Amino acid sequence: MIAFLSRRSFKRDWAELDEMLDVLMSAEWRASFRDDFGMDYVFSWFVVDLVGNFLNPRSRSLGFHEIYERYRSRLADSVCRRDRLYWHHHPPSFTREAHKTSNNFSMSNEHLQILARRIIDYLDFPVAFRPGSHCERPDINLFLEQWIPFDFGNQGREESLGESTQRDISSGRFGDWRRAQRQWGFYHPDFHDYQVPGYMNRFIVRCLNIDSRLRVLDEEEIGKAFTQARERGVSLLCFTSHDEREMRPAIQTVVNQIRNCRDSEFPEVKIRFVNAVEGIRKVAGLTRQDPMNLEVALVGNQLKVCASKQTWGPQPFFCFKLRNGQYFFENLDFGLQPQTWSFTFDEDSVEPHDVIAVGLASHDKVGNTVVVRGKPFEDAASWEFKQLNSVDWLG
Repeated sequence: MIAFLSRRSFKRDWAELDEMLDVLMSAEWRASFRDDFGMDYVFSWFVVDLVGNFLNPRSRSLGFHEIYERYRSRLADSVCRRDRLYWHHHPPSFTREAHKTSNNFSMSNEHLQILARRIIDYLDFPVAFRPGSHCERPDINLFLEQWIPFDFGNQGREESLGESTQRDISSGRFGDWRRAQRQWGFYHPDFHDYQVPGYMNRFIVRCLNIDSRLRVLDEEEIGKAFTQARERGVSLLCFTSHDEREMRPAIQTVVNQIRNCRDSEFPEVKIRFVNAVEGIRKVAGLTRQDPMNLEVALVGNQLKVCASKQTWGPQPFFCFKLRNGQYFFENLDFGLQPQTWSFTFDEDSVEPHDVIAVGLASHDKVGNTVVVRGKPFEDAASWEFKQLNSVDWLG
């Protein structure tokens, strides 16, 4: 325990975290980790909203967008042009303590609130996800399958003796990937068991921890990634940490291990730093496609939606904001023609005069994203459209 605690350096407040981020997002630091293609180091920031909690003994930053806004602002002003913001989520615990989590999406609707607010407030919708505590269960599996193409949850590897003796994490209690593949890369999950390959569409990607007490990336796993690259032409090595920790030494150590492994055993293999979308598109062999368009029109009190191509899931994510400040997700009604939907605002759903904003978002089959928002009951010309992830392709 002493050895474990001695290597953990937690940030006490935003001032300490900002000092670290100032370095991590500097041109000098990024260039010091340049890859074999002359490209700088890249971060994929999986951002959590800590909401639905009443108790906060560890003084975490609570609230919708509280963390997201800080990173969004930083990236807008930084040189890190290939960094991206994605989604990380811890379902609230039964005790509603901010430092704890649960294993289901069914107890509450915070996950829907978060996505609705990102769409309406920021014209953003995440294409990639990393689960809190790397925990997925059947309900989470089905939810992600509808909305999120790229899932960086798999931590399949042999459980160490140290892990098996820790009661809070042993026997797959949190982050159960004991049956999942232990190769680097991705698989498509099964409907009944997210840990095994099946016929669902989502890409579940392997991603191990650094500077952690469980499922840690080590030199053996790094060697496996290079072996796969040699045999298959490409592999995707993913690792994760938390910004509440001092990340600089751990990243330096891992990058050195990767370079040393390559230099000593795999000199023919090239190293390339990628963000989450670039990486999965490359190893999955996805080909560039034009982003989809969503046509949206209000006809009377009925919203009509038409997609120019097949959406990722069965429908776009549809949400609205009321004048009292509440945000809601709702299913759309399906049209008779493919890729068409509608929603009727009336006394049996929500009255038009109560709605201040409407939002929709969808991905296509290769992870291009379109996000739409508007205030159709105030201004028919208020619709805004934004496309995301369309430039994240490797040459």
